[in-house]
Amino acid sequence: MNIKQILLTAVFTLCMGCVWAQANAPQIKFDTLEYDFGKVPHKSSQVKCEFAFTNTGSAPLVIIKATTSCTCTKVEFPKKPVMPGTKASLTVIYEPIKKEPGVFYKAIDIYANTPEKRHTIVVKGNAVD
Repeated sequence: MNIKQILLTAVFTLCMGCVWAQANAPQIKFDTLEYDFGKVPHKSSQVKCEFAFTNTGSAPLVIIKATTSCTCTKVEFPKKPVMPGTKASLTVIYEPIKKEPGVFYKAIDIYANTPEKRHTIVVKGNAVD
């Protein structure tokens, strides 16, 4: 076997390993990636919405963490693994009183043990006086 054949075999084996790993991995599929609160009173202490999702993969899904763009937005998510084919949800809490009145657009990054690692959902609306 020459060096070219050895390298070709190594690359093929590596690619097949990657395909197998992705085929046996969790996958997160959100019902929707964006929620519009519409007009919300600026003096409200908080408004909430839920993002439903399904583990469409073949391994348990674990949400590792969720990050937000400011302290006015919080996320509650399942701490236990979500089994393949199972539906779950996370809750996004927006506190308009912590920001100035007006239009808001908040991105939330969800980190999970999926091949993509990071998934982004969005809440938006208009905090009015």
